[in-house]
Amino acid sequence: MTIFPDLTALIVSAIVVFLALALKNWFFEPLARVVEEREGRYQKSASARRKEEGRLADAETSLSKALSEARLAGYAEMDRVRKGAGENADRLLAEARDRARQRIAEGTAALAEQTTAAERELDRAAGGLAEALTTRLLRRAS
Repeated sequence: MTIFPDLTALIVSAIVVFLALALKNWFFEPLARVVEEREGRYQKSASARRKEEGRLADAETSLSKALSEARLAGYAEMDRVRKGAGENADRLLAEARDRARQRIAEGTAALAEQTTAAERELDRAAGGLAEALTTRLLRRAS
């Protein structure tokens, strides 16, 4: 009995070994390098992503803080303006009241003066009417 009855088995074995070595050198090793390179790049990008996420979180925190400070400053400014407007409105109201009181006093004085003048005029007219009435009555009686 012979182990290799003919050379075909030896040739097939050689072809299988050659293909195995060829596939290992030209397919599996380059594929492994690509997979390793991909994994390395993925790790780098994941690390960079985590770093950027940290920076983004810091930026969001500082932006939130700045926004809160600006909002508080705005509220303080609104309160200051509102208080100033209230004080201004109070001042204008007081001035309007003073002008109204002054006009009332002037009107009252003018009315008193007109009343006095009207009373004098009525007294004069009454005196003239009384004299005219007396004269008429005396003419009729005579």
